[in-house]
Amino acid sequence: MVKRVLLAVNSRARRGRKLRERAAAAIRARGHEIVEIAKEIPPSELSAAIRAHKDDVDVVVVGGGDGTLLSAIDGLVETKLPLVILPLGTFNELARTLGVPGDPVPAAALIDEGVPVQLDVGRVNGVRYLNEASIGLSTRVTRLQTGEVKRRLGMLAIPVTTLRALRWARPMHLEIESDDGSKRIMRALQLTVANSYRFGGVVDNPEASLDDGLLWLYSIDVHAWWHTLGILLAVAVRRFPHAPDTTAVRGRRFVVRSVHGRRHHVYADGESVARLPAEFTIENRAITVLVPPGAAENIR
Repeated sequence: MVKRVLLAVNSRARRGRKLRERAAAAIRARGHEIVEIAKEIPPSELSAAIRAHKDDVDVVVVGGGDGTLLSAIDGLVETKLPLVILPLGTFNELARTLGVPGDPVPAAALIDEGVPVQLDVGRVNGVRYLNEASIGLSTRVTRLQTGEVKRRLGMLAIPVTTLRALRWARPMHLEIESDDGSKRIMRALQLTVANSYRFGGVVDNPEASLDDGLLWLYSIDVHAWWHTLGILLAVAVRRFPHAPDTTAVRGRRFVVRSVHGRRHHVYADGESVARLPAEFTIENRAITVLVPPGAAENIR
């Protein structure tokens, strides 16, 4: 069956320019028609372009990293069009979680052979995200991960920029309001509200899910440097929610405020999207993604 494909590739992604034409050729080789968005479209206009083509296409193929997916998410949620991810960024967090191949040929095959899975979508102050939203240490890490650093270091950009950021890390004093109305005060170097069970390149929480309608809030406050070893060990054995100096809470809604009124930056999927105070909510099974048949069985 011939399908009409909307192909949007971020040519500024780490491998975007090189693989854009290969992706188009792989899709056409399968007999499909391409409605192609201009390669230099600003990310802010990607969702609008998807909405404009909602009656013209059967599937959307987005090539880029997690930031490119963030730009497309509103259009995908609102049109209900299925998504094929062509991972072209440095980290490709969601694609790795879903087992999506990085080569354009097998990625294009998902148009025909992919299994549809419905995933939750997080929101922070109304801005949608797929993986996680963070405040604190990781926001400084993200700012240090410039395009040049990611191109030069690849995955090594994570530990290198984290070590640099630790020199300037200062604890935050935060008020956390949960969906039951309860409030607690937390001292944290890092606070993350995750939609996905896998994030940060290494964290995997076996108690979490991408389709259960719940968020997980993690607060980390390292009281002594050697406690970092305990956190790393907990990550290695997939017990991050139970790591020392870590508080983990799950719920459908959280409101995070600074006790001292500081307007800390909130980053979602690597992009600056808001400042405190911030409300985090969840949209259950709001987006459809086509994934490899074998990978679909392992997605939770």
